[in-house]
Amino acid sequence: MTRHEIRGLGAALMLLCASAAAQTTGSDDGLDPLRAEVARARRETPQAFAALEEAIGRVEVLDSRKRGTLASVSPLFTQLGPQALWPMVERIAFDASLAQPARASAQLALKVGLVEAAGALKDPRLLPLWKDLLEGAEERRPVRRVAAVALAKLDSPEAAQLLLALSRQEGARGALVREAMGQCRRLVIAQALAEALDARPEPVEARRLAQALGDVGSAWAWKTSQTRARAEEGEVRRVAAQSLLGAWLRYEGDVRQALTHALLRVDAQETLALIEAARTRESGGGDAAALASLAERLRNNPLR
Repeated sequence: MTRHEIRGLGAALMLLCASAAAQTTGSDDGLDPLRAEVARARRETPQAFAALEEAIGRVEVLDSRKRGTLASVSPLFTQLGPQALWPMVERIAFDASLAQPARASAQLALKVGLVEAAGALKDPRLLPLWKDLLEGAEERRPVRRVAAVALAKLDSPEAAQLLLALSRQEGARGALVREAMGQCRRLVIAQALAEALDARPEPVEARRLAQALGDVGSAWAWKTSQTRARAEEGEVRRVAAQSLLGAWLRYEGDVRQALTHALLRVDAQETLALIEAARTRESGGGDAAALASLAERLRNNPLR
């Protein structure tokens, strides 16, 4: 075999090995586009990765000084601005070879803080990342909670449909998603939450749904947020108010208190009429006086 043939064979073997390696490291987890973005950002803005690592170096100190169960570290990352997006994504999704804080509590604080800060950027390209955290092996409730909120804050039809699917998971996984769903202010979300509350769930679930309906219909949030579904506002708040008032008539105690607070937060223009209609139906019943008191609270809503 000539020297030229040997060199050709060597090149062919190298190409074959590279192809096999690519097949081995390839992924069907939906995160490949994010891997590509991280690689591109590493080439183009290495300083952003260095800045993030410097901020991460302060997580251990904040963890050692925490007063509660989890140190709040997301401000370390939000102050880095949008250029920190892909460094944070690398840390959240592809951190197997990156240095971690020593203590487990600091590791948890780091992951939660990164997800919070990245989620606050509301980048629709991150939907596969939030999906992966919520469907995958991640079991730590604080991480899953902020991932669900990040997904909801995308406020897109795709995010809404994924939330609906994930909310049907059994046990704590589905419950956690339902808690966060109200951050996605879409009519389909309000309708799903209302349907669940109308089914007369147990008190714990009823309180969770009341909170979520208060979130999705929140008058203050609709005024201040940059929601993409502005045309749906009136119908979202009406659906929320109608379901909350129907549940208010069925529950008592702390559940009714949660429903009252949610009604005040939603403050839909139809609420007083709904209450008056309920008072007419309940005339002479035990709830008539309570409904009159609820109407008065709504007229003097302290949350306006």
